Amino acid sequence: MPLNVRNLKISFTSGESVTEEISFKIEKGEMLAVVGSSGAGKTTVCRAIMGLLGADFKAEGTVCFNDTELLNAPEEQVRKIYGKEICFIMQNPMTAFNPSIPVGRQMVKTYQKHNAKLPRAEITAKCEEAMHSLGLTDTKRILKSYPFELSGGMLQRVMIATALVNKPQMLVADEATTAIDACNRIELMRELKKLCKQGMSILFVTHDLSAAANSDKMLVMDKGRVIEAGRTADILNNSREEYTRDFLNAAV
Repeated sequence: MPLNVRNLKISFTSGESVTEEISFKIEKGEMLAVVGSSGAGKTTVCRAIMGLLGADFKAEGTVCFNDTELLNAPEEQVRKIYGKEICFIMQNPMTAFNPSIPVGRQMVKTYQKHNAKLPRAEITAKCEEAMHSLGLTDTKRILKSYPFELSGGMLQRVMIATALVNKPQMLVADEATTAIDACNRIELMRELKKLCKQGMSILFVTHDLSAAANSDKMLVMDKGRVIEAGRTADILNNSREEYTRDFLNAAV
């Protein structure tokens, strides 16, 4: 099983609780959508899984990726996993890239971190292949561009391509469709579902219920706790919880 989160509780180091105990599983080739209002704790859970909480937070519980318990594994071991086996797509593409370096150089560096021996030309070809898979065609121009020279939607797709270039087993995507228009959003979700069919697992945080509807399972959060979890079709069509029904109705 790619990811098994059990009793994950996140709090400030001062002791104030951020989330209650969160548990869920993602099987190989599955997409789990995490939905809920702003401040529900969705991004915090993603950051805990990726080891990005920072010094002001602490995480308790178990986060198992394959046979590795990520919360307590040695740093050297998790460095080999993050960025290669598990990749993270952040909310804001403008803050994900260094504005003073062309995006192509940053993509190449991401790949080289785990594949240092490959020639640069071969790495560049792999970067272009990842971009093509997301519908980006003018790849040579894009690779030479600085982040501020690209639109928000295009930069978002470049960020996703950067995550995919290492062909990870798992993708953690935090609001990956935010900066993309409706037509491109539909195409992107189609590509993500294709990746699932090829065996990739995806944790997909979103406010967009039309995007979440593409997932296999759904987790509904509010104020740091799980309100409801189950098969996506069951929750969308026959929710058991009043909060979920109100949230779904408000999002329509």
